[in-house]
Amino acid sequence: MGIDVPDLDDRAYDDLLERAQKLVPAYSDTWTDFNPHDPGITILELLAWLTETHTYQLDQITDAHRRKHLQLLGKRPRRSRPAEATVQFRPPASAAGTRLPAGTRLAVTDETATRHRFETERDVVLTDAEIERALTVVDGEVTDHGDGTVPSFYRPFGRTADPSATFYLGFDGNPFAGADALTLSVSYHDENLPEPGGSTAAVPPFDPSVDLAWAYRSADGDWKSLSVRVDDTEAFYRSGLIELSPAGTDAGLDGRSEPAAISTERPWVRCRVRTGGWEVPPQVAGIRPNAVTVTNTIRVDAEPLRRIEASQERGASPVLDGQRFAFEHRPVRSATITVDGIEYGEVPDFDASGPDDRHYVLDRERGEITFGDGAAGRVPPPSATVRADYVAGGGADANVSGSATWQLVDDGCAIPGAASAASIPVRSLGPATGGRDPEPIDEAFRRVRRELREPARAVTESDYRRLVATTPGLRIGRTGVWVDRPDPLVVVVPHAPADVPTPTPSEPFLEAVRSRLRERTLITDRIRVRGPEYARLECTVRGTVRPQYAESGYEAAIEDAVSTFLHPLYGDDGTGWPFGQPLSKAALVDVIEGVDAVDHVDTLSITAHGAGTTGDGTIRLDDTALFTLEAVDVTMVRGRESR
Repeated sequence: MGIDVPDLDDRAYDDLLERAQKLVPAYSDTWTDFNPHDPGITILELLAWLTETHTYQLDQITDAHRRKHLQLLGKRPRRSRPAEATVQFRPPASAAGTRLPAGTRLAVTDETATRHRFETERDVVLTDAEIERALTVVDGEVTDHGDGTVPSFYRPFGRTADPSATFYLGFDGNPFAGADALTLSVSYHDENLPEPGGSTAAVPPFDPSVDLAWAYRSADGDWKSLSVRVDDTEAFYRSGLIELSPAGTDAGLDGRSEPAAISTERPWVRCRVRTGGWEVPPQVAGIRPNAVTVTNTIRVDAEPLRRIEASQERGASPVLDGQRFAFEHRPVRSATITVDGIEYGEVPDFDASGPDDRHYVLDRERGEITFGDGAAGRVPPPSATVRADYVAGGGADANVSGSATWQLVDDGCAIPGAASAASIPVRSLGPATGGRDPEPIDEAFRRVRRELREPARAVTESDYRRLVATTPGLRIGRTGVWVDRPDPLVVVVPHAPADVPTPTPSEPFLEAVRSRLRERTLITDRIRVRGPEYARLECTVRGTVRPQYAESGYEAAIEDAVSTFLHPLYGDDGTGWPFGQPLSKAALVDVIEGVDAVDHVDTLSITAHGAGTTGDGTIRLDDTALFTLEAVDVTMVRGRESR
């Protein structure tokens, strides 16, 4: 049952004036003229008007009230967000080995001639070596990706990304010349993937179990190990920088042979999978040197803040309580505030502040801070110098197109062979994206209402499915829940592309799900969380193709049709094969005969590993299991020849 909200604005001007006039005889028996020309009536009219304005304000809910209400619920409007872009530098050969530090400033001018400030997020070591070849080697088979940049994407470790996979990058020169490190920018392709749960950033909320081994070979040398100084990609889980440095130790072949394509004509960097475990095989659109992510932010040190003068209503004398100061740049993302060299702490409000607490309230979007009034929060001296070290930036207007003009503007960076930082060519590898304006208060309320309707506790099967699907940072394909059995069970299938037949979660992935459920299950509930178990099928197909088709060339189409039909995430209707659903031989025959080239199936035999078969050929699964196609042996003849 809701609470009835009282109406405080229940007296209009006419009602207030009429009531005041009726009270006059109780206080004066000589006041008998109640016409508008009487000065007393004029005063009553003025007071009635003022009273109406005050009662109107009492009945209003301002944005300040709404923000406080959200704060009591543990929520707040989403802040603005800075745009991001990836840019690549073209340094002169003499600049090889130069390290551009994080925080190097750039400027970009869009089509409207508006200039925006950006800064590099990470250090980047410049090199004059370019990538000429990118090769994937899986089980001895070599796939050439050209120079490692493609219009769509490729998989550097193949479709399965298992420990047999090796990725090679061939350079036109020594990438470590004059440098102690090599910086590679990885552009992860996630446009064909859903957004991770609870977040817009594809950041795994766990330490991946993947183990990679990096090595380097010069054009006339042996393989040497490389150590990983920085890996923003989290082992190829997302876009970011990888910084490699020579470790000095020999890197053997681990019993593998180098393919003939790895010639001694050029230097190579090698990455081998020692331990797999990706839910989605890594897929990248490009790997480049001299590239780095930049964000629409600027760092400012020791800026003296400008005092916002008191309003005229409060008089001309300095106002000590509630002093306000403004930043030069906004919105403010983070700040450190000092008053006469003494650091103050940020609080959301002064509700819990004492008279001696050095606190301030920061309005990030307006770029202002407010100090206390002496009762709640210490009052700075009137002549105090307030300084700020802060980071500012954000907003949708910095989402510039890929054709915008970029320029290095930080001449504090000494680049050998360059007249100035501005003379270094900079090109964008795409548009700046992700910039967002602050969330309006009304939209914040609508969002919080939606969130409050979501289950916060795992009780029913639908609660479990919803909570697993919204695990922050994880891409969940589907979830099976069995809570009414003696050993309650949750089976998690991670999202994977359609050509990955057995989507399997890693142990850290499962632990992230367990952690989310542990916080939300009832005290007495004990539930297991694991990945799916797959029954492996081997099929032998004998039949006839239509006369207009050759006797071969359609095997891949038949295999794709069967794989899609049994896929745990996609299936024929796009929903995936249900957990535990049996498979009849007749259904599989219908799928194969649905291939254009197939006239009819003469015989179909199925060998099931991890499942049982009934007398009529139906393959039955455990309630929590799924199918995967391991192999298909197809032999067909043309229709004319079979008759």
